[in-house]
Amino acid sequence: MIQFLIDECLTPKLVEVANRSGYVAHHVQHRQWKSKEDHALLAFIRAEDLTIVTNNWKDFERMLRREEVHPGAVVLPHVPRQAQIAAFERALRAIEAVDPPLDMVNTVIDVAEPGKCACTSCPSRKPAVGRRAQRARIFT
Repeated sequence: MIQFLIDECLTPKLVEVANRSGYVAHHVQHRQWKSKEDHALLAFIRAEDLTIVTNNWKDFERMLRREEVHPGAVVLPHVPRQAQIAAFERALRAIEAVDPPLDMVNTVIDVAEPGKCACTSCPSRKPAVGRRAQRARIFT
């Protein structure tokens, strides 16, 4: 099951959104990880197999591409809290839109464009053995 870590730049209400959809989610501030450097968060993400939900993709992309296997990311736009909630709900619908539900391993769901989610592979520089790359899909 996918577990999410909501970055501190996003509303803690995203935890409730994930919970309502049957997922486990944690907010950085509830885990006492507020103000931690992104590379320190990466250690927690790795250790607990957490899919990061962030609007700070530029920094996380560089770090995740160095990982052979990572638990994925959901990238939300820089928008007000209510719009963050709507964007995260679209991402969750994208995960559930395929059967079986989308495997987030080495996958990024980008909700930057209003009304759409782009799902792409974010492989490391060295492909993971035995892992199949996710094909890019656009969900509305």
